[in-house]
Amino acid sequence: MAKNENGVFPYSYVLDIFSGELFNALTLAQGNPLKIEYIFDCPEFQTLREQYPIEKVAGKGGDFERALRLCRWLAPRLKHQSDYDNHVPCNSLALLDYCFEKPDVGINCLNKAKILAECCLSLGIYARRCSGMPCSPYDGDNHVVTEIYDRKRKKWIALDPTYGDYFSDGVKPLSCLELRQAFADRIPVSAVLNRQNPARIDELQKRNAGINWYYAKNSYYFCFDSVSTFGLPEGDEGIYVVPEGFDLRRERIKNLEFRKTQYGMDVEKQLTKTKERIFPVASENMWDSPVYSQQNKVSFTTCTMKSENI
Repeated sequence: MAKNENGVFPYSYVLDIFSGELFNALTLAQGNPLKIEYIFDCPEFQTLREQYPIEKVAGKGGDFERALRLCRWLAPRLKHQSDYDNHVPCNSLALLDYCFEKPDVGINCLNKAKILAECCLSLGIYARRCSGMPCSPYDGDNHVVTEIYDRKRKKWIALDPTYGDYFSDGVKPLSCLELRQAFADRIPVSAVLNRQNPARIDELQKRNAGINWYYAKNSYYFCFDSVSTFGLPEGDEGIYVVPEGFDLRRERIKNLEFRKTQYGMDVEKQLTKTKERIFPVASENMWDSPVYSQQNKVSFTTCTMKSENI
């Protein structure tokens, strides 16, 4: 048995367990062609830019560099509260009005990721929320980050406004999928916090070990918003990317039953809906480029643009 440390087990031991789960579920299910929509021209985004200095904070540079500045600016200004009850409308204006720079008021990662995604969209950066989910149905916790598409690097990159970090293999910033694959193969990767050098990956693996295993735990499967825009469009229940052979409905039902017995939550309506629901499952093409052909000469900040992943 591993030697106890930090009160339970070494972080490296815990990371190995979750990495092993990912290794045994490395192949993802082949889903269906699903449309992903990114809307940049919401009038509320202009209000967002007027009320908060997001253009100044983002500054100049590529999509990743600008989005990372926003991420690290937001992180210390949004108090984390895991048991936040989601009572505020889930849009950047309402959420920022409720909690921005208010140390006595907190929100959870789900809503922090929504704020960052909308800030990025308002600046013409492709952005979406990604919920990372655990393997065990007896786990009442998951984590949500924001993925942005960097047009220069031609890839998706995960940003976390809860910690103000991104992930790296020491060379490049990673998407949620790349991070999942790296954990499964035990490739050295780590969260990169503010003022940390991603090139010193071995050092960061040890320094950020507690964050790293937490991401590994919550990388078994993913759920994305199918429409990234201001607020939550009616009827948008998300698109899933799951391991091959994974029974998503069965897992969701068991998790709701666990939450009922463990936390006393009222889940009867959710249970009924889950038992009848059809879960849209996508393939790895969720990480394809959403960018239109160069023939489409349109403004990223004033025009609604759609991308269809097929």
